[in-house]
Amino acid sequence: MPQLSSGSDRSPDLSSTGPVDAGAPGDLDLSADGLADPVLVIDPQGVLHYANDSAAEVLGWDPVDLIGTSILELIHPDDLNLATAALRTVVQKPYGDLITLRGRTGGGTWRYLELRGSYRAEDGDDPLGGKIVIVARDVTDRHHLEFDQGDTDVLRAVMAHMHGMVLLVDEIGLVRSVNGAVTRLLGHDPELVRGRSILDFVHEDDRDRVLDAALGLAPEESVSLDARILAADGDTTVCEFTINNMLTDPIVASYVVSAQIATALTDARERAEFLALHDARTGLLNRDGFMRAATAMMHSGGGLGILIVDIVHFRSVNELYGEPVGDAVLATIADRIDQIRWSDLITARFGGDEFVLAVRGASEASVEMLSERVRRDVARPVFVNGQEVNFSIRTATAFEAQPHVLDALLVSASNDLMSAKRFTDPDSGGISVDAINQRRRQVDQLRQALNSGEIQPFFQPICTSDGTITAVEALVRWVHPLRGVLGAGDILPLAQLAGLAEAVDDCVLDRALKFAVALADRGRGDIEVHVNIDPKVIARPAFGATFLDRCHRHGADTRQLVVEITETDLLAPGAASLSNMQKLRFAGIHVSIDDFGTGYSSLAHLLELPVDGVKIDRRFISGIDVDPAATNLTTAILGLSESLKLTCVAEGVEQPYQRDRLAELGCRAFQGWLFSAAVASEEILTMLAETADTDQASQRSPR
Repeated sequence: MPQLSSGSDRSPDLSSTGPVDAGAPGDLDLSADGLADPVLVIDPQGVLHYANDSAAEVLGWDPVDLIGTSILELIHPDDLNLATAALRTVVQKPYGDLITLRGRTGGGTWRYLELRGSYRAEDGDDPLGGKIVIVARDVTDRHHLEFDQGDTDVLRAVMAHMHGMVLLVDEIGLVRSVNGAVTRLLGHDPELVRGRSILDFVHEDDRDRVLDAALGLAPEESVSLDARILAADGDTTVCEFTINNMLTDPIVASYVVSAQIATALTDARERAEFLALHDARTGLLNRDGFMRAATAMMHSGGGLGILIVDIVHFRSVNELYGEPVGDAVLATIADRIDQIRWSDLITARFGGDEFVLAVRGASEASVEMLSERVRRDVARPVFVNGQEVNFSIRTATAFEAQPHVLDALLVSASNDLMSAKRFTDPDSGGISVDAINQRRRQVDQLRQALNSGEIQPFFQPICTSDGTITAVEALVRWVHPLRGVLGAGDILPLAQLAGLAEAVDDCVLDRALKFAVALADRGRGDIEVHVNIDPKVIARPAFGATFLDRCHRHGADTRQLVVEITETDLLAPGAASLSNMQKLRFAGIHVSIDDFGTGYSSLAHLLELPVDGVKIDRRFISGIDVDPAATNLTTAILGLSESLKLTCVAEGVEQPYQRDRLAELGCRAFQGWLFSAAVASEEILTMLAETADTDQASQRSPR
């Protein structure tokens, strides 16, 4: 396919190009070419009949030369299944689902495009009859932002822990994420590096060599080379690059580029000196390095301020969560401290849980301002392996307008810190030994429960108003040998703490799929099985394929499954989440929004989200006919669901009057203790069998 300039000013006329028999009406030709978004017209087989000028500007193809080609030729191979499935289904709807995929530009790179198609049924009076009109939007920049925000905390902690520069680079060369070493070594602001091409920071004479090295890598391969990189001040520095192709990794999904100044790697003396002056765990200066740098700062003149930062009860963090989590927390704190933008600032870790900062040319007031800044930016929760680690910090300051002895300033700040510790409740923020030991025992028990089969799903029926079971929802339970059946509130916080949340989810999902197969084997494949999916999991690029593979391995019919995702996690879904939801729906799996109804603004969201149903939050059900706002919102949800042909389930139905009022409003599916609590799979099978026996008996009874 020929590559032409992106500035083509030709306006294709459907009446005279490609295989189209009838021309496009003039209003389409004029209005489409005036749109900022690309507009494409294809037939149901995917053959392109028209493209406006914006398609040329975004994709770099001349629209005329695209006519008659298949649109599938422009789509990334990994996205072809999504595209072909959308092509098959768009003709069945007034408008197609919103999908995101990668389109190939004339320059051979890939752009992320958000597409929605609308089918024009065949009509002798409509030149576009029998065609699909596609409006596209370039969302490449948004995609990279979403991916940056979606990087796992573990990955960030690892990056922060490494002293050398580490950059995550996507398949088109844009920097997704970068660690703080880019500031230490080159002076670049990480926020100004993200979203730019990595080649912008490579000397122009070395760019082709770096690009060729990256493009020549197979998945999971790596290559090392020397190249000149540009520092923030314009100087050129020779660095040793290592490029790892981890595009196919479901978590990283990037090129991992690590770089270190070459002289630091080749000169053994300098390397040894560096290690002697820096903390191995965080990459900050150690005590010796700090004393050398702060002494030089002191002798340069001007006031000198010292700030000591102490993590309160950090030992308890290690004891409760384990040392690997503690190390990740330390690395994150160090990176947060290192990224504080402050003039003439040096940072260090003196060991354990103590960090020290020195600032030159300061005043007593500015040192206090720095202290406030540190408390604001550093004392935020750290998320490691999906678990939230909370901590608090103490700070102490010292200042001398004309310092002579650095040790005196450090002693002064340390004394203030010790006073703060003495006058602070020793138990505030702390965790007792008994609590730690108890939590450890609980974690061990949870691991054993996973291995022994004590962790399993119970199933709560979803019924019609007369109690007929139409579906069941899998809910995690712990069949404890001493404490009885424990619910999600006892399991999930502990699982998060122990890093076992995903193992618990996998266990419940596998057993739920087996139960779906058991239902089908008993002739009850009409009973849907609802499963809850963590939003962090569905946001992984490979989730859709992995989930479908799991269904296939178990032999589960995808048409029998409903995936539930909570509303709060769908209000701003990432591109990967939307793509995965589309993949599930194309495979026959229904997607439902759980706990729906956080506000009227969420109603409009139903128009865009690729979902098949909603479950009204139990808070509104409990207020039905008591709280007018709850009643109004419930009525609005039921009405909109009906108009959009979405299934709607009322959760938390506990009283007959709630069921009756909901039925009056048009609700046809109910879930709650009025019908049944969550019970073991065997009990569900018994309930279904009893219902079948009752139906047969009624059919045999004389009228």
